[in-house]
Amino acid sequence: MSDRLMSTGDVAEVLGVSEATVKRWADAGTLSCIRTPGGHRKFRLRDIAMHLASRRGPAHPNEVQQTESERDLDETVSALLVGDVEKVAGAVAAARLQRTSMAAIADNLLFPAMQRVRQATLGGRCEPFHEHIALNTLVEVAARQRPSLRVPGSTRGRAVVAPAPGETSDVLARLASLVAVESGFDAYVLGTGLAAANVARSAEDLGASWVLLTCEKGENLAEIAQFSEQILGSTERSRARLVCVGEPVSRIEGLPEDALHVRDLREMESLLAPVPLRMAR
Repeated sequence: MSDRLMSTGDVAEVLGVSEATVKRWADAGTLSCIRTPGGHRKFRLRDIAMHLASRRGPAHPNEVQQTESERDLDETVSALLVGDVEKVAGAVAAARLQRTSMAAIADNLLFPAMQRVRQATLGGRCEPFHEHIALNTLVEVAARQRPSLRVPGSTRGRAVVAPAPGETSDVLARLASLVAVESGFDAYVLGTGLAAANVARSAEDLGASWVLLTCEKGENLAEIAQFSEQILGSTERSRARLVCVGEPVSRIEGLPEDALHVRDLREMESLLAPVPLRMAR
């Protein structure tokens, strides 16, 4: 783990709190900090992780109580940054014990946490290798979840999951594959940067009934519409249904009429899983 020091503003942005709150935690001794010769507070990533792991309530009587979901998100971000697979897996397990679907866990916890890590890296508040640590942690957590997501006797076909053109991350694709598995499908995640012909060929060869195209950034919306049309035109044998997944897809113009689009993984789940299967979990 890096000993790179973060400023009060950096910590506030990463954790989603005010700078005054960070200073209050530091001055109260609940968040360790290092004082520079000029009197400025500096923070180590390891100390932030320890603080979040031990925090269960407001640091000050006048501070607004964080909701449980906000605390869970803070702690998951911290765990991802330091590669704490057990911590993230434990949060997922706790949610599933409450009969929370994988789609809801991904939408409300895992995907937002990775987005916060990515924003911190882009803003220079974390090093690029921290994002790699977080991604590898999420991949390991996803791999652990996969075997337990299948509902016995619920095999309902195959689904191919691929990031949309222009996407450099497959985080949403990996999470979408978990939702597909929990919905009763064998799910296959394809890499970033594949041509539409390759995605379509994979769907045809596998006999997939669904092609799930994930969109995180949405920087090439016009290309996604064309990409979708090419996939639909090349999967006539399998008759796979195409679903574009992600908040940016609502802004796509010219999407083929046969292509479905949903804003998040819970909406995707409602397409994939019949009501009896969803209620059984």
